[in-house]
Amino acid sequence: MKRVVDVFKDRGRELVWTYVIHLSNIEFHPAQTDFEVEALRLSQVDKRGPSGELSAKVRLSIK
Repeated sequence: MKRVVDVFKDRGRELVWTYVIHLSNIEFHPAQTDFEVEALRLSQVDKRGPSGELSAKVRLSIK
């Protein structure tokens, strides 16, 4: 399953980065929060900002 997740600074005011997150496992069906947590984890690996100042939100998919 793949989702686009935006990472924001200062509680959703400034867009910092966008990730395309792919989570897959036969026994695991990821929820929206799983994608957001992974995006925040990656933002720390990429040194995008302090964890206390970042938030993540999955984009709505338009089909």
